[in-house]
Amino acid sequence: MGRRMIRELIIKNSVAFENLDLEFHNGFNVFSGASGSGKSVLMESLLGIFGLKDTNAEFIEADLDVCLNDFGVILDEFGLSQEDEGLTISIIKKEKTRYFINHYGSSKRRLSELMSKFGKHISSKGADELKVENILRVFDDFIIDKNPSHKELLENLRKEFHLYNQLREDLRVLEEEERNIQNLKEFAEFEIQKISSIAPKEGEYEKLLELKKSLSKKEKIQESLQDTLYVLEEASKITHTLALIGKQSALFEEGLLEVRAFLDDESQRLETLDEINTEEMLNRIELLADLNRRYGSITQALHHLEVQNKKLQDYQNLTQDKASLTKKIDNSRNICFELGKHIRINRQKFLIDFEKEILCLCKQLLLKDPKITLKPCDLKKTGFDEIEFKLENTTIESLSSGEYNRMRLAMMCLDAKINHSGGILVLDEIDANLSGQESEGVAKVLQMLSKTYQVFAISHQPHMPVLADWHYLVYKEKGKSQLKLLDKQGRIEEMARMISGVNITNEALEFAKKRLEEHS
Repeated sequence: MGRRMIRELIIKNSVAFENLDLEFHNGFNVFSGASGSGKSVLMESLLGIFGLKDTNAEFIEADLDVCLNDFGVILDEFGLSQEDEGLTISIIKKEKTRYFINHYGSSKRRLSELMSKFGKHISSKGADELKVENILRVFDDFIIDKNPSHKELLENLRKEFHLYNQLREDLRVLEEEERNIQNLKEFAEFEIQKISSIAPKEGEYEKLLELKKSLSKKEKIQESLQDTLYVLEEASKITHTLALIGKQSALFEEGLLEVRAFLDDESQRLETLDEINTEEMLNRIELLADLNRRYGSITQALHHLEVQNKKLQDYQNLTQDKASLTKKIDNSRNICFELGKHIRINRQKFLIDFEKEILCLCKQLLLKDPKITLKPCDLKKTGFDEIEFKLENTTIESLSSGEYNRMRLAMMCLDAKINHSGGILVLDEIDANLSGQESEGVAKVLQMLSKTYQVFAISHQPHMPVLADWHYLVYKEKGKSQLKLLDKQGRIEEMARMISGVNITNEALEFAKKRLEEHS
């Protein structure tokens, strides 16, 4: 029967059970008992492990044997690793309720997320099984089972549709840029013209500042030069005097010549300054200073010029890029539609067979005949078909609770038959308000599901106990709820009680015995 899912359940100090240690088995597990015996309390404790109910006991712990990878659980997200053997869920309720996954603290929400990967609870509307997307998935899996090439079509469409959406997003961004392109283009052209018209050079600003300093000192330097030249003219008298007294003056004369050379050079430099247009130089400095303020430095201004030139080129290429992208989108959409056509052909071919398969389950569950229609829709990753599902003329949303839950079981049963999907299935009191025939149909479907699911169900009628792999009796003893696994005789007696009431008749015993032997 494969792996056992919930191996053991421990409950301490619940509102009904004082100390319960249960070992569970694979297959179809049914609980029955008199009204008020504690069946619902037990089921609430079980659902607490799934994070679907608030805990009703001081301590609940479940030991599970489950390969989480098989159910697509990303172990890291829940603090688990490949080395973890099995799964242990613990709930402790004192001043507050605390949740543990493999003895590490967690939360009710995280526990619910983890357990929802492989646990299902049949109780109310709004579950995934009867959503149109899931029905279409089961239908496609049904087709794949008969025509494996359908899987490749679906995978190719999913990949191509992803590419198609990505290309459309790229086009959206491009068109958004295009709407702003005139402003962006004008701004880029303005920046390019501003920097290019100045045509700055590396180090130019610093040199002009030095030249400005020189111009500001020009007049003072010239006055000083005149005074110094006068002094040098007078210095020739010193040379003459030294010659008269017979003293060497070579070093002195060399020094004078060197100083005169310096002064001549400076005089020539000052003459070149006379040729400079001061107003133009100051304007140039101001322009370069403005670039420095705007861009940080002349080097950065030149880099910005390169960037803006590149942007302008990109803007000019935008029209060409858009045309190329539009062509790719058209091509991708055509591929998607071509794949969608082949997928639709397969769906139309197998639609009647699929409907017949569901019809068999509906008849077993005493549901109205299913009516399945394919309707066109906008292109999606699954094609351009939408599935419409009704029971005769009643939509899924308009079904009664009983019909809705039985239809869920039918879809789960078909999914399990095709994909061997499994997990843990918990049902509270699904046969409480059903007729005998309806209850028997549910029991048969649950028996089929128990080949891949570990099923837990409360039963008020004998049909489920007849087909159950394991039948547990919940009963009261000294004011406390107890539970035991029934042997064959115990099952006969409990089924007889369910048939005839507290006063068990021989006819009920004989009927229960006969039914149980028929299905043994």
